Amino acid sequence: MVMKKNLLIAAIAITALAGCTSDEYIGDNSPTVVQGTNVAINFSSKAGKMTRATSNTGSVARMLDHQFKVYGVKNVSNTYSNVFVNYLVWDSNTKTTSNPDVVDTGDRNGWEYVGAAGTYGAGSGSDGDNGTGVAISNAQTIKYWDYSAANYHFAAGSPYGNFTFNLTSGDISTATVTGLAGHITANPVSGEGTTLSANPVYIADPVNVTSTDYNKEVVFSFKRQQSFVRVGVYETIPGYKISSISFYEQGESDWNSTAQTGHNIVLASKTANYFSGASNATAKVSYNWETPNYTFSFTSGLTQQKNWYGGKLDLSASNPLATTSTATPITYFYGTDKDMAATGYFTVIPSASALTAQPILIKCDYTLTSTDGSNEEIHVQGATAAIPAAFSKWDPNTSYTYLFKISDNTNGKTDTNQPNEGLYPITFDAVVFAATDNAEGYITTVSTPSITTYQEGSVTDNGIEYKSGTAITATVATPVAIAGEPGYAAGAVLPINTTANSVGCVNVYYLGTTAKTEADMQVTPPTTGGQSITISDNILSFTPATNDIEGTAGTAIGYYAIQYLTATSPAIAYTYKIIAVKKATTE
Repeated sequence: MVMKKNLLIAAIAITALAGCTSDEYIGDNSPTVVQGTNVAINFSSKAGKMTRATSNTGSVARMLDHQFKVYGVKNVSNTYSNVFVNYLVWDSNTKTTSNPDVVDTGDRNGWEYVGAAGTYGAGSGSDGDNGTGVAISNAQTIKYWDYSAANYHFAAGSPYGNFTFNLTSGDISTATVTGLAGHITANPVSGEGTTLSANPVYIADPVNVTSTDYNKEVVFSFKRQQSFVRVGVYETIPGYKISSISFYEQGESDWNSTAQTGHNIVLASKTANYFSGASNATAKVSYNWETPNYTFSFTSGLTQQKNWYGGKLDLSASNPLATTSTATPITYFYGTDKDMAATGYFTVIPSASALTAQPILIKCDYTLTSTDGSNEEIHVQGATAAIPAAFSKWDPNTSYTYLFKISDNTNGKTDTNQPNEGLYPITFDAVVFAATDNAEGYITTVSTPSITTYQEGSVTDNGIEYKSGTAITATVATPVAIAGEPGYAAGAVLPINTTANSVGCVNVYYLGTTAKTEADMQVTPPTTGGQSITISDNILSFTPATNDIEGTAGTAIGYYAIQYLTATSPAIAYTYKIIAVKKATTE
């Protein structure tokens, strides 16, 4: 499966749009015959949308807090020399000295770098947002393209104060980046800790400009170096509510014997140092000018461990657990934490590029309390889910949402002294959202094995909604290893096929418009309304029709069951995943 990741491209342009006073002289007082009249080096911008998880959204100027740092060198006779030495470039809401023909419109910014010593980048945003402002101690002068130079190298980063560019043989070789932060441990709202200062840090792809392009726009593509994760829980058990829930932590060798008492949601890995966090980490950017590109690596300040902590669920009368995948407010899903944004997201440190992706696990105990007035309680222990490795490696500038659905189909036990797992409940829906505009979502049940479904464009601000007319895909994995069954290692992707009466056989059924659960399927397995499916590389795909007919196979509206054959001996056994599909709307 290809997981699309529409990463931030905040394009900062360096171009030649303004004329100079003399067409015969350019550069640093070097007499050179010019090949055109528009030769001033200046900055403008264009940008795609940024993920909703960031603190900086909107125009490119707002994302970069209205400023960035540029270092630039030129190559004359195979020797690199300075042109821009740690120049501040700031968002100006007026015509600029370096680019007098451009005014900030919120889409194409009037970036300026010419000015006396002082503070710039604050109070001028045309998008209704004002930057923090950065002070420079030395005057910055206008620069012009030098046609005696074979090429220029440019590097950039934001915020200005977080970057130190380093030279080797006159060329830009590396940059030291400071102030990188990301959440990893619980920081309760009621606790004594302070809010993590996880401000956006952006690195631009290096740009090599040759003489033929001196009068063309040159683009810096900025990427935020943090990821964004939110983890939530909701329940769909008729006649019951979740009155308490506690999550397990991974210990030195396996799960701790009891659930933690803090009620924070815990993502866990059996791999040491799988998750990374920091309050003020330092990193190194190494530039390769042949490509050009860069590599990024942390050098100090990281905390690494097996467990990552989300928000705290208090499950009080005023803050009950959500009962649908799109409930509001978001505290019903994601709980609370000082480091959590209003959208439920935490800023986190991305997974190291060399890290081998492994399943992310979640294990919990919870109590069901009847809502019929009897106050009956059922205690479920050790319910466990796996988010497959394919969705468990966090890339920079990418958002991930994991929603866990507790339903009446679980692998938890109501009596740990008995071998049976049961109510049939907990399915955990794990939603992974990658990239811009909450466009993608993955849902994983937590029965054994678990079925992961995905549809492009399914993620909303609060949860996910599947729509008709777009393909839905499914893969199958298991949260815990199954003894004696080949291929059933914990978190492993399992075979998926259409061979009848063979383990791994999968079918998809339309169930109508009445709500169904996984437990309903165990009582009355579906037999009619099979969908047209395709299978490639152990990935199932089917597309709910775009018609508006209710009650017939292929309809756009209603519930669908994905049925996976898990055993044929001593009896037939299935795992089910139920998804609801709404009719797609045309905007």
